[in-house]
Formats: sequence, structure tokens, C-alpha cells
Amino acid sequence: MKMLIDGCEVDASNGRTIDVTCPVNGSLVGTIPAATEQDMEKALAASVKGQKAWQAIPLREKEQILDRFEELLEENKKEILTVVCKESGSSLRNGLMQIQGLPQLFRGYLETAKRYNGHLMVPGIEAGHDGKTENDMQLVTYEPVGTVLAIVPFNASIMLFAYKAAPALAAGNAVIVKPPTTNPLAVIMICKLLWQAGVPGSTLQVITGNGGEIGDYLSKDPRINAVTLTGSTEVGVHIAEIMAKKLSPCALELGGNDPFIIMEDADLQAAIADGAFWRMNSAGQICISPKRFIVHNSLKEAFTQGVLEFTKTIHMGYDMDYDAEVEKFLNLDFSKMAHAGMIMNPLISERAAKTVEEQIQKTAAQGAKILTGGRRNGCFIEPTVLGDVTRDMDMMKEMEIFGPVLPICGFDTEEEALEIANQSSYGLSGCVWTKDWKKGMRMARAIQSGGVVINGTGTYRNMMHPFGGYKHSGMGREGFMTLGEMMQEKVIIMKDFYRAD
Repeated sequence: MKMLIDGCEVDASNGRTIDVTCPVNGSLVGTIPAATEQDMEKALAASVKGQKAWQAIPLREKEQILDRFEELLEENKKEILTVVCKESGSSLRNGLMQIQGLPQLFRGYLETAKRYNGHLMVPGIEAGHDGKTENDMQLVTYEPVGTVLAIVPFNASIMLFAYKAAPALAAGNAVIVKPPTTNPLAVIMICKLLWQAGVPGSTLQVITGNGGEIGDYLSKDPRINAVTLTGSTEVGVHIAEIMAKKLSPCALELGGNDPFIIMEDADLQAAIADGAFWRMNSAGQICISPKRFIVHNSLKEAFTQGVLEFTKTIHMGYDMDYDAEVEKFLNLDFSKMAHAGMIMNPLISERAAKTVEEQIQKTAAQGAKILTGGRRNGCFIEPTVLGDVTRDMDMMKEMEIFGPVLPICGFDTEEEALEIANQSSYGLSGCVWTKDWKKGMRMARAIQSGGVVINGTGTYRNMMHPFGGYKHSGMGREGFMTLGEMMQEKVIIMKDFYRAD
């Protein structure tokens, strides 16, 4: 598959390519160009004209483009779902969830953009520098920031692409997309459909290749006016430093080590079902999945046995036949799919799986007991449950495990639970389970994270919510109500406009 630059599908100027392989069996799914500086310069130059062209298109015409995009997405759903699953190892459930959510994301941001139509200030409401404003017309307007660089992660790639591209486009910006190197193909396919629907080829472009090199080169260029990124804290800090030198904005959704607190009065069976499923879903590669299970000591043994029983229902996905299964899933409602009997998909790469394997071994060396799992086979990690975990272990503080690993740490008091939850430098999401709503609200307010769910997992994400993290989990927010982050405000004064001559 080729890059998308200035309305054309192109190879790298030097002809270099990168293989895209399936983590399930290592088979070749496709290739992508390894972009050169020359390629990126073409995209940057095109984005300047592309932004002006896109800004000039009325919202009603953009709605028509969106209608056509939705039709094209439905027509190509099977092909896209197959590619998503093959290139990332994603489950069909998760792939379908992403595709079904795309139209709502684009439409929601476009509807929100209609409300950013500026406003008039009442004449004379506030004295100006000369104390005379009663005859002045004072306008507050909103303008696009310019060109937005969208850096997309490997997990939930097409959904997180939409969370970045949809608000940028709705606000009238041009977008240059850097898809994940490991699984870029579905993102490219989605962008081609947007081209076919009517988005100008210079407005939306895709650059592929080494993430570090591309991210550095593009973000440093003055023609990139904002960056939106989902990725590791290390990468996010680096991008923030680059953008700070330009005094340009960036929105960063970074790592997380989300606490899952079970109080002594919790609905234990519901907590087991939700916690185990969402820890193991997508092989644990969800930024807001529960990662630290902080369980009241009176329930710790029962909780441990419950999640161990759950892991017995998980089937390792070594023999998944995506082509044969896709047809069955196309018309299903993903929200009604059962939690039990899930298929464990692989991690995105063998390198990622080796990292998780090393983290498990390190935690075991610190004194934790591997109750089940812990082994790696290629890109697969067995569902793993760790007991005898203590609050001083790395896993309960700064070690973010992006894999199907469920550590259980006991506590005795509410204060202790909150101390464990907040001892990490991360603060993306979290949850607390209790039948006492007052206690739940008290604890939710005390947990230092961008979102907290009471009696549910922190994976709860609504498009209307301002989604983002505290501390090292990022800055800025995503969601319909945060569209203003993709715009800049301008005040225009017409002096003495109302004066009667």
C-alpha cells in the first residue's frame, strides 16, 4: 500500500519499503513506503493549500461528504475489518467496534463545529483602553490552527485516528496522519475513502515509515501548527518539548497504570466479570484498561479464584481464520457480545510480547507469585494472574504492563487503597467498586486521574466526555466538547461602527 500525498498514492522517493506482518502467524499482510524528507516536504507544502481549500468549503457540503463517506465505509466494511484483524491481530469484536464507531465520531465533531460560529459582544459592556466602547462592534471569532499532525498508535488504530482527524477536519484544519508502523493499512484505507467522499487530497495526507524519524521531522517544521498524539509518555514528553520551542499546541494521550479498587462491600461477581474481561480484552493493549487490582483483603482470595476461573474460558488465538469468521461478525452488535469465551489475540509484535514477558519475570523476582500463565509463544502471552503482589513492587507504581497480566494487591483501609492508587505518576483512568455511593463518590474525587468509574471499569469512554489524563498520562482532552483545542480565538473590533454620523 502507498502513502497518500497531495491527492496521489505514492511510493517513497527512494523506493524503500517496510513489511507489515500478521502477529498471529508472521505472514506478510502488505508493505508500506518508508518516507524520506523529500516526501514529507511535499506533504507539508500541499497541506498549506489543502487547509485553505478545506476551510472554504461550507459545513453543509462537508455534511454531504460525510454522508458519502458513511456509505463507502459500509460498502468496504468487510475488507477493512479483515485488514484490521490481520495486521494487528485484533479480535473481530474489537475491529468491528472501531468501524461501527467511525461515522458517529466524524458526525459528532461536525455537529459541534456548527456551534463555533463566533459571537457579538454587547456594545459598551466593558470599557476599552480609551473608556469608550458604546459605539464599537466587538466580534469573537474562531479560526483553524492550520495543519495538524495526527500521530496514531497501534492499538485501536482506526478509532484513535478518527478521534484525532475528525475534530481537526471539523475545525477546518488540514491533517497529516502518521499511522502506526506496525499496522498502518486500515488507516490508509479509511483515508482513501475520505478522499473518495470528497475530502481534498491536499487536506488529508498519510505519511508512513519510522515513527520517531517522521514525528521529529514533521513536528519541528513551522508548517505543523499543532500535534495530537496517543502513545507512550516518553514519546509524548519529547513531542511536547519540540512544540514548546515553537509555542505551538499539542494534545497528548499517554500511558496509564489504571487502578481497579474493590472495597469490602463491592458486588464481587460483577467486579470479577468486568475486571477480568477488560484486563484481558485486546490482550491487555488498551490504555484505559484496569492494570492494578487493589482488592480489600477480606475479598482477595475470592476475587483471585474468580479471575482464575475466568482465564480458563479464554482460548488462545493461534488458529484464528479471520477470512472465515469475518462474515459472521459483519452485522452483529458488538455491545451484545458475551464476555465469556473470549479469544486471546496476540500482542502487536514479538518485541512487545518479550517486553511483557520480562515484566512478568521481574515482578516474580520481586516476590509475586505467578498463579496462572506467564509464558510467551511468539507474539502471544498467556492470560496471567499474579498473586502476593505488594504496593512497593514496580508493577504497582510506574511499570505499565501493556499485556494480559492481572496483578492482585491487598489492602485493609480506604486510605490505604487511595494511597496505592495515587502512588503512580500515571493518572489516565480508574475505578472503585462499592455499594456505598457516598463512599464511591468520595474515593472517585480522591483518585488522581482524568476519569473514574464507580461500579464499572475505567474503560468507559463517551464521545461527549473530555477524555484525557492527569500527571504523566498526558495533557489536553479529546471529545466533542473539546473541539476548541483544534481552533484559535480571535477578537475583531470595528471602532465606532455604531456611531451616528
